[in-house]
Amino acid sequence: MPIPFDSSYTMNGAFGISFEAALDGSTVVCSVSSEALQDIDPSKAQCSPEEQFMVNRAAFEGIARRKILAGEQQPIRITSADVSAKHQDSEDGSES
Repeated sequence: MPIPFDSSYTMNGAFGISFEAALDGSTVVCSVSSEALQDIDPSKAQCSPEEQFMVNRAAFEGIARRKILAGEQQPIRITSADVSAKHQDSEDGSES
């Protein structure tokens, strides 16, 4: 099932960055924690949260898509644990 993501995002002081997806005519709010923004690519930890999000947006959208399809209730929260699991999947070759 295709899940389109809005191209905009907002800084969310309480959690990091929020962006939106559309599912069955409804908006699904997705939030990326500050820690996940830093942990997704430690070599770029000095970059701003916005830069980290933009460079890694496809990865964050992929994590959000999997959570939405798994039935997670919104807001969809992407944390460091999700980023670590994604890296583990990539290393194991189980990333789709």
